[in-house]
Amino acid sequence: MSNIVYQLNKAKKAYLNNNFTEAKAIYKEILKLNQNNELYWINYIAIYLNLKEFDQAEIIARKAINLNPGFAKVYCNLGVILQIKDKINEAIACYKKSIVIDAKYIVAYNNLGILLKKLGHLDEAKKNFIYSISLNAKLPNTHFHLGNTLYKLGKFNDAENCYRKTLLLNANYLEAYVALAFTLREIGKLSEAEKFSRKAIELKPDYAQAYYSLSTILSDVARLNEDVNLLKEAEKFSRKAIDLKPDYAEAYSSLAIVLHDMNKLKESEESYKKSIKINPNNNLIKNNYKILVNQQKLLNLIRNNKDIKKTKKNFINNVKLENDIKIKSYPLIYNRDVEDELIKKLYDINSTELIKTKGGPLFGNGKTSDYNLFDNTSMIIKKVKKDISKIISKAVNSEVHIVDSFFNILSVGGGSVSHNHINNFDKINGLLNQKYSLTYYLDVGDQNCKEPGEFKLYDPEKIVLPSKGMIMIIPATRNHSAVYGGSKDRVMIGINFYSIV
Repeated sequence: MSNIVYQLNKAKKAYLNNNFTEAKAIYKEILKLNQNNELYWINYIAIYLNLKEFDQAEIIARKAINLNPGFAKVYCNLGVILQIKDKINEAIACYKKSIVIDAKYIVAYNNLGILLKKLGHLDEAKKNFIYSISLNAKLPNTHFHLGNTLYKLGKFNDAENCYRKTLLLNANYLEAYVALAFTLREIGKLSEAEKFSRKAIELKPDYAQAYYSLSTILSDVARLNEDVNLLKEAEKFSRKAIDLKPDYAEAYSSLAIVLHDMNKLKESEESYKKSIKINPNNNLIKNNYKILVNQQKLLNLIRNNKDIKKTKKNFINNVKLENDIKIKSYPLIYNRDVEDELIKKLYDINSTELIKTKGGPLFGNGKTSDYNLFDNTSMIIKKVKKDISKIISKAVNSEVHIVDSFFNILSVGGGSVSHNHINNFDKINGLLNQKYSLTYYLDVGDQNCKEPGEFKLYDPEKIVLPSKGMIMIIPATRNHSAVYGGSKDRVMIGINFYSIV
């Protein structure tokens, strides 16, 4: 046995025994004997990575490349090191250089794709994963990361196929079970989503992410079926996820949503606070918390209103009778001149593509904001809020409380399925007949088309073709829908509000 083979075996044994200091010394001697073997450099660098000596690992990788600029794998390793050191642009350059040297080096394609996905460059990441699969279609990890990329792009059916392929290649790929469950949840296959979450738990009973996914799925099913027992089960699984992973912000949020649906508002508030403390950058969780706080404020306003002279039971019944009489006159129509500045402002505010919205009524092309538009501090938004507040107060002859405010921008093929704006909170607290929805049309877009964006009301049926500046108010209990097919954006502001008396 040659000296170098003996040394390699000795280094391998030391490495497997986690004796990295000894392995490092041996590889240093091996490289004195042969500097042209790329694998020796790769193994030497791996030792420093295990020791978390990243600066030294970078020095060694650069030394190897200087000796032989054709070391594709070393370039890829250098990319990993630079990525760890948060030198992102340099890491990308190294991965790309590795691919230039070896156009079939799958690891470089995958590493580049994962980094691009993390940076939000989803289309470019997708190309790298697809090419990697064209080189070798039997790598479950590549299919998994392609699935993640497609999920983020809102292509849930394609993501589903990728996750299923991952599991065909590796039936024990836990993350793929949970990812597939979330994807199936997005496309409404809740029963199957539940099955995959439970399978993940079966494979790994202490897998926090699986309990979290199961909780969110059961919460969705409970909401659809108004099933209190399922809500209790969803609560149990959220708490289990938190027990396993106490810093799990999403699990606290899931628990908060379940408690919110159960009308346990104080407990829900505490869970939201814990979630936000762990992850203060999650805007979705913060928005849900704001909705809860807004609802608590509403209940206090109603309870403390000194003008209510009747019992709550008689008061609600009287409002119901009044609405039954007035329902045939809805929608109530008003008008407000639209400032060009207002439309421009909406385009500057952060929004989400409709295709990426979860579980809501919106579909197709376009974008929507969060539900706190009127929290914006710009003068034009403040003016709109003030004007609309006056209009709605006069419309329902009461002090009002706005709970949601948002905007939708529909492009060709955008719209909403039949829906109303009533939720479990409204039902539990007897607020069905005090809640209203408003739409303010800033730009009706192109109405010279097959689907001009007619506003369709149901029970009783009524169709309204909006005009610019139109403000339309309906009871939140009324189901409605719209489909828009014009070539120009259609822009509107929506709010949900309550009458206090």
